Amino acid sequence: MAESIGRDIELRETSGLTSGAALVDHVYRQMVKTEEAYGIADTRVLVVEEEWREILERTARDSSFTSKIRHCWDCATLRNTTKKKSENDTPQEVRHARVVFHTHITPSDWKKFVSFTDAAGGSFNRILPIALDDVPLLRKRKLPPVDTTRLIEAWDWASSERHVMQFTTGADNLNWVLRRAERILLKALPSHQGDFVARTAEQTTRVAALLATSEGTHRITRTHMDAAVTFVRHSVRTVLDLTKDGPGKKVKSTPEDRVLSELGKHPGGMRSAVLQRATGALAHDLQNMEERGLIRHRVIKEGPGRPVKQYQLVGKSGVLARPASGTPMPSSTRGNPFLMALQSA
Repeated sequence: MAESIGRDIELRETSGLTSGAALVDHVYRQMVKTEEAYGIADTRVLVVEEEWREILERTARDSSFTSKIRHCWDCATLRNTTKKKSENDTPQEVRHARVVFHTHITPSDWKKFVSFTDAAGGSFNRILPIALDDVPLLRKRKLPPVDTTRLIEAWDWASSERHVMQFTTGADNLNWVLRRAERILLKALPSHQGDFVARTAEQTTRVAALLATSEGTHRITRTHMDAAVTFVRHSVRTVLDLTKDGPGKKVKSTPEDRVLSELGKHPGGMRSAVLQRATGALAHDLQNMEERGLIRHRVIKEGPGRPVKQYQLVGKSGVLARPASGTPMPSSTRGNPFLMALQSA
C-alpha cells in the first residue's frame, strides 16, 4: 500500500502511545509541523500496534487514555495541559483529530486488559474487534503482487478535495432497519455485552462510507451497506465470544480484600510488618478492620526486641478468644451450655 500511495501513510504512522497525554502530544506536533511546512494542519494519525497487550498494560495507569479515544471518535477538541513548560505557555489543543488504531491482541489478553466499564464509558465500543480464525499459509515469504491501480485512483479522488458522503434511498432504508435492530439487540443482551455493541449501526455506516470512497464515489449504495453489514456482523460475533464468560478485567482489589485473602492463607497469623508488605495495607487499615471485627491481633515478644502484633482472621485460629479474668459474659450467652462452660473454665 505504501508503494501505491507514496509516503502519506508512512508520515502519519506511529506506535507506542501509552497515555492520553502522549496521544494528544503526537497529534499536536504533527499538526504544527504540517502547518509550518505545507500551510495545512494535518491531524490524521495511524496508530499501528503489533503487540497491543503491552500498551494496554501501561495505559491502565492512565484513565485519560480511554477518554481521548472517545474524543478522537467524536472529532472533539483534544487538550493537553501537561506539556506546558511554564505558566505562560498555552496548553496543546487539537481540533478535528482523526486517529485510527490498527492493533493486534490475543483473546486472552483482551479479556485481561479490557474491562466492561471501558466499553460502558464509550471507549472500546468505538473499535471493531475482528477474530482471525484461519491465516492463509503462504509457500513463499513474499506476498503475491496485487493490482493497486484502483486504490491509487480512489486515494487521489479522496485527497483532492472535501467530499460529503450521502445515502441512496435503499441504503438509507437499511440504515434505519439497522438502528432499530440495534435497539432490540441491546435489550436482549446482558449489559456488559450490550455496551460493546452499542454502536453497531454507526460502525456499519462508517465501513460503508469507506467502501464507497474506495470506489471514488460519495454515494453510499445498498451494495456498500450490505458488504458493511457482513463485516460488522463478524465483529459483533467476535465481541460476544470475547465477553461470553463475563465482564472481563476485574476491578482492582482493595487493601481489605488483600488482607483477608492473605490471612486466609495463613491461619496461624501474620506479623503486622509482613502483612502490610504483602497487601499494601496501612496501620490504620488494620485498625479499622479490627474495630469492625474482621481480624484480631495479639502482641508477641521474642527476645530483647520490641513487641510486635500478629494478626489473625476472626474464627480461623480454631479457638475463641477467652475474656479477661473478671469480665462478665454478655447476656446473650446465658443459657448456652458451651459458652457457660468456657466462662467457668
